[in-house]
Amino acid sequence: MTDLVRLEGLEVHFPIRSGLIDLLARRPHAYIRAVDGIDLTIRQGEVLALVGESGSGKTTTGRVIVKLTRQTGGSITFDGQDVTKLWGVKALREYRRRVQLIFQDPYETLNPKQTIHDFVAEPLEVHGLAKGVADKEERVLNALDAAGLRPASDFAFRYPHELSGGQRQRVVIAGALVMNPELVVADEPVSMLDVSIRTELLRLMLDLREERRLTYLFITHDLSLAWVISDRVAVMYLGKIMEIGPADRVIRSPRHPYTKALVSVSPTPEPPSGEMTRTILAGETPDAARIPPGCRFHPRCPVAFDRCRVEQPPLFDVGGEQSAACWLVEGGGALPANPANEARGAGA
Repeated sequence: MTDLVRLEGLEVHFPIRSGLIDLLARRPHAYIRAVDGIDLTIRQGEVLALVGESGSGKTTTGRVIVKLTRQTGGSITFDGQDVTKLWGVKALREYRRRVQLIFQDPYETLNPKQTIHDFVAEPLEVHGLAKGVADKEERVLNALDAAGLRPASDFAFRYPHELSGGQRQRVVIAGALVMNPELVVADEPVSMLDVSIRTELLRLMLDLREERRLTYLFITHDLSLAWVISDRVAVMYLGKIMEIGPADRVIRSPRHPYTKALVSVSPTPEPPSGEMTRTILAGETPDAARIPPGCRFHPRCPVAFDRCRVEQPPLFDVGGEQSAACWLVEGGGALPANPANEARGAGA
């Protein structure tokens, strides 16, 4: 399977506006390190889930890929071509045809004064893809039909307020499909919908993947949802990737304490076994403008020891295409089964 997208050393730092006292004291400018040097590949035809708490940098990563946010450093390669410096309306026209974004909130995505037909047809008109009125109409109706709005002619000239939440999100999906993209970045696409409707939309997205050979970057905070829909899972925390690998391996055998904690509190039909007890993380995620030294997870980690506080671990290959950024798995080591006892031993 070839790589469709490759991110190398990607950084996105947002400057914090200095106050008068900071200027007078000549303090250095502070930055929010939303994405802080990540390497990531998205393989052609796969569903890669990017998982993490709010503020982890997953949405910013997605926005950089679709060229809505400029990166501070690093490079972006798409289908073998370096697109790092690709900016401007004309230069991005072909790229944005191939890469589409599905936002989280369909209520904000849709213009309440615009019909469904006009919303789906707009990208065709902007990019000049339709060969005439008849071709445009056919493409719009086909996209609505593919998104599950059938018969398409019954929905085309309605307004957003006439549709349910699930139907609105299908319209947003149709707006992406009408461009015949290769990569779809889906940012929490079902988080605002009822559970029953989520299932239908997830099934639709997987069916479209097969029918149209789509590749997905699926951004979510829900690890159990990522397990259902994805081929691989990348777990982000405070701008860094903590663990990445095949979805089944990452969920069933997490090798990073952060992933293990997320898995332990994910909804399951049965309570966790003795081997996987609930791990409730203490404290809040640190401020992205004041990232702690060493492993950035160590202030909340139940198994942190002295080295974690001063040295940042790289991603270690732990086998089976799985990698984790934890000193405990260096050289093939395993995470402790009893974090509390192990943490006391490590700190001694």
